[in-house]
Amino acid sequence: MSTDAEIARDVAQVGNIGAIPAILRVLAHATHLRISLVARVTDDSWTACAVYDDAGFGLKPGDKLDVATTY
Repeated sequence: MSTDAEIARDVAQVGNIGAIPAILRVLAHATHLRISLVARVTDDSWTACAVYDDAGFGLKPGDKLDVATTY
């Protein structure tokens, strides 16, 4: 099981990759989904590390979802 500190570290590391925002923007536009992200996924949780949200979904880096609620 991951600790909150490990998850925060991973979110910060992804946030420090300068190309991520541009990659997520291109991915969202190419797929016509208006949202794309990098997530840290475990057996029981899903944590957003970087998010492009042109759909207004409201997901932010660090937000967690129960893996059973995702696809």
